[in-house]
Amino acid sequence: MFDISEEEYTSTVEAPVFTCLNHESSWLSKFDYFACKDKLSELVLLAVKTQKAEYTVEQNLNSLLDSFFTDWAFSGTSQKVPMSLLNSVAYTLHYRTGSTISLGMILTYVMEQLGFDVEMLVFENDIQVLLEVSQGEGYLIDPCSGSQRWYIKPENDAENSLDNAFQQLFEEDVEKLFLAHQKWAFISEKRYGEAFKCVEKLMVLTDDDPYELRDRGYLLQNLNCDELAKKDFEKFIEECPDDPSIELLQNQIEEMDKHLRTIH
Repeated sequence: MFDISEEEYTSTVEAPVFTCLNHESSWLSKFDYFACKDKLSELVLLAVKTQKAEYTVEQNLNSLLDSFFTDWAFSGTSQKVPMSLLNSVAYTLHYRTGSTISLGMILTYVMEQLGFDVEMLVFENDIQVLLEVSQGEGYLIDPCSGSQRWYIKPENDAENSLDNAFQQLFEEDVEKLFLAHQKWAFISEKRYGEAFKCVEKLMVLTDDDPYELRDRGYLLQNLNCDELAKKDFEKFIEECPDDPSIELLQNQIEEMDKHLRTIH
């Protein structure tokens, strides 16, 4: 029942949890992709043992979540741990604590391997895992605690109401969200070099989104690359002339011009 064919394995290694692990190799000094992959495989094997053919979907779900959050001790944390670590899949696998993005990816991956119809989404500005039980009905699961709430799509809602209630996250969306979370975590920790790597990856995924261009300019400025930062700010102003941050950016460009003239 739980054998994975070669075709399924190919799609498995392309899951967001693996894509984001690959990204982490860009900034983690001590990183072993295959050790992380083995930990995920071990979790799936343990998860298989929680499932019973005679159980209902709800019983199998509760059995898995009890093991995931109690026996295996995955959780969020209120301790002062740098957010860039909590967002890290590698860190979360090793220390069993993380953020909604890292825990969400791990839990979703494990549940998918067991055959649950599950996906990550943003609901009420927070990342949740949705297990769909039937059309328009399912469980919303908090990836940091395992707490559940039942969701029923109202019958009189418009056709696109589900899209309005949730922001569905496809594989590439999860990848972008992970990189965005890490970018802002690194910026708050003043780790501008690592944040710059995230922005560079995001610019590829978003086809040079002007707001990523603006953020790259900010990071270049903090990395003492004023000339390159100035070019990014100028291009952003050209592409988004009505953005409320324009005046601030123009002031920064003037300051960089003065600095560059002083150097020359």
